[in-house]
Amino acid sequence: MPETDPKKLSPNKLFRPAESRISSNHFFLLAIIIWIFGGNLIWMLLDIRPPSYDQGLHLFRTFNYWEAMSSGSVDWWQDMLNVEPFYPPFYHLSLIPLSLIFGFTLDTGVIGNSFYMVIMALSIYGIGKILYTRNAGLIAAFLVSCYPLIVSMSREYIISVMLTAMTTLAYYLFLKSENFENKKYSILFSFIFAVGLMVKWTFFIYTLPAVLAGLWGEKIGLKDRIIQATYYMGMIAALLIVPFFIFIIGEQRWIPLILEFLLILALVKSFPKAYLSTQKAINLISLSCISVLICFPWYAHNLINILIGMSKFAFPGFDPEGSGVTWNIPSWAYYIEIISQQMGYPLMIIFASTFFYYIFKKDRVNWTVLCWALFPIVVFTFVDNKGARYTMPTLPLMALITAVVLTQIKNSYLRKTLYLITGSTALITILYTGFVPNQPAFLPYLGKGNLPVTQSWPINTILDDIIEEAKPGKGERLVVRTLANYAFFQRGAFRDFAAFRDLPIVMKGVKRNVGEMTDFFITRDGDFSRQSSNAINARNLLIKDPALTNTFKLFRSYPLPDGNKGLIYKFDMEPAKDLPSVTDLEFIENRLMEAFANYPIYGIKNGSNMTVTISPTDNPQDIFYGRYKSIHIKSDSAVSNKVKIEDFELLFENVQINIYDLLLNGRFILFDLDRLTPRGTIHFDDLEKSAALGMKGKGSIKVNGGGDSITIHARYSLPQGQIVEGETKVNILFLPGEKIQPSFEYLKLGPLDIPTLFIRRITNAKMILTPTPGWPLATNIQSLKIYPRKIEINPDI
Repeated sequence: MPETDPKKLSPNKLFRPAESRISSNHFFLLAIIIWIFGGNLIWMLLDIRPPSYDQGLHLFRTFNYWEAMSSGSVDWWQDMLNVEPFYPPFYHLSLIPLSLIFGFTLDTGVIGNSFYMVIMALSIYGIGKILYTRNAGLIAAFLVSCYPLIVSMSREYIISVMLTAMTTLAYYLFLKSENFENKKYSILFSFIFAVGLMVKWTFFIYTLPAVLAGLWGEKIGLKDRIIQATYYMGMIAALLIVPFFIFIIGEQRWIPLILEFLLILALVKSFPKAYLSTQKAINLISLSCISVLICFPWYAHNLINILIGMSKFAFPGFDPEGSGVTWNIPSWAYYIEIISQQMGYPLMIIFASTFFYYIFKKDRVNWTVLCWALFPIVVFTFVDNKGARYTMPTLPLMALITAVVLTQIKNSYLRKTLYLITGSTALITILYTGFVPNQPAFLPYLGKGNLPVTQSWPINTILDDIIEEAKPGKGERLVVRTLANYAFFQRGAFRDFAAFRDLPIVMKGVKRNVGEMTDFFITRDGDFSRQSSNAINARNLLIKDPALTNTFKLFRSYPLPDGNKGLIYKFDMEPAKDLPSVTDLEFIENRLMEAFANYPIYGIKNGSNMTVTISPTDNPQDIFYGRYKSIHIKSDSAVSNKVKIEDFELLFENVQINIYDLLLNGRFILFDLDRLTPRGTIHFDDLEKSAALGMKGKGSIKVNGGGDSITIHARYSLPQGQIVEGETKVNILFLPGEKIQPSFEYLKLGPLDIPTLFIRRITNAKMILTPTPGWPLATNIQSLKIYPRKIEINPDI
C-alpha cells in the first residue's frame, strides 16, 4: 500500500486532531479554574468569621503597609520597612489592590489565594506536560485543587498558598530554563525566585533542589566536575561574598577590592575550562543580581529580627549539646504522619501506592522534582516547631506523582476505573471538609477541614457599645484590654475592626500591670484553663481581687455562638472610704516608696535619702479615688531600669493611682497621668561598672560624650583568648518635649565597619515624649545635656 504524502493532506485533516486535543486540555484547565474560584466564592459568601490569630495579624499587616504607603510621610520607605520584622512583605503588598476594591476583610485573602491556587494548578500542569504528558499535568492540577490542606489554607488570610504557588511556578520556570541555558525563562525564574524569597525566607529550602540541579545538570567527569565546582565557588565569592566584605570593611576596603579584581580576572581567564556556556553564566549572574536587588532592602533592614525570630521559632530548645532535636519517632515521622491531614486518608493511600510504583520505575523518576518533596521534609524534621503547612509546598509534586502513575497504567479499563475512584474521592474529600456541617463521626477522616463560620460574633457590636458608653472627645482614645484568647474572640479581631473603622480605640493585652491606663476590659466566661498563666492570673484578679472588683464593674454581657458569654468590664471606681489610712498622706507616701521598687517600668530601687511627697487636689473627695495633684519623688541617687541616676527626681502631675492596689497589695498602678517629669544625672563611670558586671569580668566598655553624641568603645575576651574590640558613635536627635531619637553614625567591630542599615531597625527607635495612643501621657524632658563623662536630664527644672 503506497505511503500517504503529508504534503497532500488538507489543512483540516492535518490540524484538526491537534486542535481537538488543545481544546480539550484548555476546557479541563478552565473547569479547574472555575472549580477553584467557584468553591472559594461559595465558601466565602457563607463564611462571616472575624479575624483570628495569624489571619488577623496578616490582615492587619496589609492595612499597615497601606497606611505607610498612603501616609505622605517623607520617610514612607523606611516606614514600610518597619511594618513587619519577621514576614517579608510581598504577600501583604499583593493584596492591597484587592483590599482597596473589596475592603480590608478576610474575603480579600480568599480572593487573592484563589488566584495563587490557579497559578499553582497551571504550574503543576506545565511541569507534568514537560516531564510526562498533558493528562498527567491535568490530573495533578485537579488533585492540588482538591487537597484539603491547600483548599483550607486558601480560605484563610495566610501566606501558605502563595508560598506553594511560587514554589511550583519556580520549578516550572526552572524546567523551561533548560538548566539555566534559556535566557527568557532563566530571567523569569530569577524574578520568581526573588519574589518567593519576599513571600517567606523558607522559600529557599523548597527551591534549593532546582538551583542545584541547574548548576550540576550536565553529565561530566569527576575531574571536570571539581573544576566546575571550583568555578561556581569563585562566582559566588565574586558576586556575593567579596562585595559584601567590600561593603562592610572600613579602612581596609582596598584589600577585598584587589581580591575582587583578581577573582574576576581569574574567572574570565578560566571560563573556557569551566564547562559553562556563556549564556548560562550570564543567567546565573542575573539570578544573583535580581535576587539581591529585590530582596536586599527588606532583609538587610530586618536581618537581626529575622535571626532572633528564627531562633525562637525553629529551635526553642536548642543548646550546644543539641538537645533541641529529639530523635524519637514522633519527631522524625511527623511529616510522614501529617500527610493524612494534608490529603486525607483515602487520597493519602492512593498517593502512597502510586509513590511506591513511581520510585521503582526508573524511567519515570525525575530526581530534581522528587527532591522538591524529600528535601523540605528532611529539613523541617530537624525543626522543633512543626506544622502541617510547613511542607505544604511539596504537595503539588505529590499530586504529580499520583497523576504520572495513573496515566501510565496500560490497561485502559483499569486506568479509567482508577481515574474515577481518584476523582470521586477528591471531590468527596473537598466537599466533605469544606461544606458538610455536623460531620458524622463514623465516616473516615478526610483531612484538615475548614467549614464556613455562619455564626455571628459580636465584635463590632461590642466596639460600638464601648464608644457609645464612653463618648470619647475629639483626639481622645480609649484603652481597651482583652483577657480572652479564643479563635474568634481575641485581641486581633477587635484590633483589626477598630483600626479599619478608624475608631478611637487602642486594643491592648495585659503583660504586667492589670488595670493600668485601662478604660475597658473584654473577657469571657466558661473554661479559661487553656489560656496562658499570665492571662489566667490577670482574669482572676479582675473578677476576684478587691483592688480590681472595686475599680472595674461589669458593664455588659453578650451571648457568644459557642454558648459562653462575652463580658465587658468598665472602669468605674468605688471611693475607697472604707480603707484604713486612705486619708493619711504620710502613710501613703511611705507605701509608695516601697511600691516604686517593684514597678516594672519606672522601678526605683536603692534610693539614697529618698522622699515621696504627695500634693492633694482642691477636691477633698479625690483622695478616696487615689487622685492627687502631684507625686514628687526625690533622692540623692537611685537605680531605675538598672541605671544609677544621681540627683534623681520624678514628678507625676495630675495623677490617679489604684489606691486599693496600693493599700491592699502594695502595688503602684497608674490609672491616669497628665505629665511625667524626670530629672537626674547619669555618670558614665556607673554605666561602665554596670557593663563590666554584665560581662562577668570578660570585657569592659568606655563611654565618652560631647555635643549631641555619645561614643562607646568595647573590649571583650573570647574563650580562645582573642580580644575583640568594637566602637560605635550615637548621635542624639533631641526635640524638647517631643522626641529623643538615637542615630548610629557608625558601628565598628574589629576590622569590620558594619553598615547602619543592618541595625537601623533596632538602634534607631524613637522615644516619643508626647502622648501616643499606646501610652497616653506626656514625658516632660525640656533639656538634655551631654558632657564628656555624664548626661544631665532636665538640669534646669
